[in-house]
Amino acid sequence: MSLKTSQALPVENYSVIQQSENGTQFGPNNKIRFRIGSHLGYIDFKTSYLQWNLEVQNAKAKMEFTNGMGADVLIRTWRVLIGGHIIEEIDHPNVLLKTWKYDYGQDLGMREISEVLDKSGNGTGYKGLNKTGAAVDVSLNQNPCALVKCILDLNFSGIFGSSQTFPVGLTGDVEIEITLEDQRKCFQVIQDGYQPFALTDATSRYSRGASLGASLDLTGGATSLTLKDSPANQGPLCKSRIDLTDGSQTVNALKLPNGCPFSIGHQLRISGEGTAADATAQAEHAVGAISAISYVTGEPVLTIPTLTVATNPILQGRLGFAQGGPDGGTTDWSNGGSLTYEVSVPALVLQVVVPPQQYIAEQANKVATEGYAIDVPTFTCYKTNTYADIKSATIDVPCYASRARSIIAIGTDSNQPLGGNNILTSPYDMRGYYNDLHQYQFQIGEQREPVRPVDCGNLSTAAHNVSQEQLTELEKALKASGCDVRSLRHHRNNFIIGRALSAYGGSIPLTMKGARIYIDYLQNDKRQRAATSIVAKNWHVFCSHIRRLNITPQGVSVMY
Repeated sequence: MSLKTSQALPVENYSVIQQSENGTQFGPNNKIRFRIGSHLGYIDFKTSYLQWNLEVQNAKAKMEFTNGMGADVLIRTWRVLIGGHIIEEIDHPNVLLKTWKYDYGQDLGMREISEVLDKSGNGTGYKGLNKTGAAVDVSLNQNPCALVKCILDLNFSGIFGSSQTFPVGLTGDVEIEITLEDQRKCFQVIQDGYQPFALTDATSRYSRGASLGASLDLTGGATSLTLKDSPANQGPLCKSRIDLTDGSQTVNALKLPNGCPFSIGHQLRISGEGTAADATAQAEHAVGAISAISYVTGEPVLTIPTLTVATNPILQGRLGFAQGGPDGGTTDWSNGGSLTYEVSVPALVLQVVVPPQQYIAEQANKVATEGYAIDVPTFTCYKTNTYADIKSATIDVPCYASRARSIIAIGTDSNQPLGGNNILTSPYDMRGYYNDLHQYQFQIGEQREPVRPVDCGNLSTAAHNVSQEQLTELEKALKASGCDVRSLRHHRNNFIIGRALSAYGGSIPLTMKGARIYIDYLQNDKRQRAATSIVAKNWHVFCSHIRRLNITPQGVSVMY
């Protein structure tokens, strides 16, 4: 029932900044604690947010967040306590958010906006976490990363994701504890530093000319070489070619379009395929160290040692970092393991609501007479692992929540190295690994669900076909957990095993039941790449469920 205009009551609101109570500077694996006092009365957590300053320290190259995420990749654990009771305790919410928010909760338009707001490294000029303006010399241990301000919406939390005003004046103080993630899982050298731009010779028979857009010359030398961005700004996906065979070609400066991923002191190389007669061979030209970076009409020009192209031809050339570290030698990109980050001045920006006295009196009367209940949808993460080369496995989910909504299982490669500031190893991947799974099926209590196992074998074909049943189960599981599903494009490269436990926003009791997931992998003769082995996995199994917070004159109690 909606109120008439004449019955509407004015609501005052204002913002309060709540600083952390245990310090102002934090590093990897540190805990940040906040206490929201009951004197604030009522808070609209939905429009509140978390902010902090962030600086990547001891970096040897420009950096970006891993997994295409924002600053929420830094959150390893999230806990909310009220009256000494744990209301929320989510381990690895960053793994959940990679799926729940970024890969399945955003369409292409939202993704582009997110890359700008979340400080991704592919933006014009490679801004974001990195310094702009004056060139940085990493050979003098100058840090290419800047101090930036990050804002997190915290909508994964049941408290912060609720559109209802929360009565902290009735529940008592709200305590929030955040544990920060290991730096090697959060940051990577900007990936365009591998192969940021394609090269082409305007006079070469391999050139595709103007079809790649306006060219920018490499200055110096007898022959005009060009660096080009591909259509749709695809950068390293550009397939233009360069045939470096003429010994008269010399270059001593590189003019780059669309920003610069490099810093002074970095060793560069041009690498690609081999000769036209042997296009599968790999060839490489050492470019040398950048001695200066200047800007011409806003575009960076790199000064390098004079490059004379002699007898080692390259097709589909790419300009990138040299192997062996930023100096081309033994210095490693993690700066001897000292790469780290600092979060400073973390604060919750809270939207405080001051309802009319009639509303406050009515709610206090309800607490005194019958009690007041608040439902908090949240997640619990259950971690387990499966072993390599085992084609059938069982994943136990010891969840006994009284109001469970869905189960989402994400299996990440347990053998992957921690990338950190090292371009020679892949960045830490928080996506689910498909690994040629044949089928899966859940068991809830004594009942198998669905009745027939979900067939995923078609994903192993060359065309990566997908069964409608798998997509249906995936979408239902995500929606039941509260995810606003906007895209299923990542159904294979972020593979999720999911099951909705009830329809239409309902829930079921898992008390005395628990859950299991049975998984089977394809036999070698059924796999597209039979040589690919089944890898060991770390499983993050998130159970979406509802906890009820009961407020009575005797205090606060929680129904799990």
